[in-house]
Amino acid sequence: MRVGIFDSGVGGLTVLKEIYDKYPDNEYVYIGDNKNSPYGEKTKEELYSYASRIIDYFIKRDIKHIVIACNTICSNVFSLLKEKYNDIVLIGVVDSTVSSFIKTNKKKVLILATTKTIESNIYENKIKEIDKNIKVYSLAAQKLVPLIENGVSVKNVLAEYLNPYKDIDSIILGCTHYKIIEKEIDKDVVIINSSDGVVVEISRYLDNCNKSSVEIYTTGDVLQFNKLCMKIMSKEGRFIDL
Repeated sequence: MRVGIFDSGVGGLTVLKEIYDKYPDNEYVYIGDNKNSPYGEKTKEELYSYASRIIDYFIKRDIKHIVIACNTICSNVFSLLKEKYNDIVLIGVVDSTVSSFIKTNKKKVLILATTKTIESNIYENKIKEIDKNIKVYSLAAQKLVPLIENGVSVKNVLAEYLNPYKDIDSIILGCTHYKIIEKEIDKDVVIINSSDGVVVEISRYLDNCNKSSVEIYTTGDVLQFNKLCMKIMSKEGRFIDL
């Protein structure tokens, strides 16, 4: 089967890696929209436009199963995209991440995400729908994505963000970029990232086509993109003009 995956940059590569490692016998096409990154400060109209352009490209390549590996897109325009592209399978990261969190049975969670994702309240609302007794803290970590994309250490910034939260037992990394820095989180809590849950969801559709391939593209600076692409996927990406 052919699967399309996209994100605002390198973060979604963590989703691609998780899926590919478990289901290698499929064809994968990844697009990092670095030209328009970060998405966290964009308007809904801009987010809808970026996502539609990429989905249209996948459809032209006869790709009918698409993973939106971007929490900002999923928390702001996912329902609009589902309505527009009702003849293909769109898989988002939010529901799968919430499902993974609920299974931990933790009761005091910090949502770490982009500004737009936090403003949507989507994680808190979905968690409260399942268990209203769970205490949910939300933190917009707008400094992280640019640092991650540029390969800069985030240790001090993470400490600045997380130090005020003493009474939590878990953290939801509500941005696929954050899995890249997961090991730099210096807190004794359960960490739920947006990459793992998607694997469970996409597995319902995948079959072994005995034709394994991975294509990786960026709409931005290829050299900068490939610094992390090589680290995550051991493979270089190419430029695509979308």
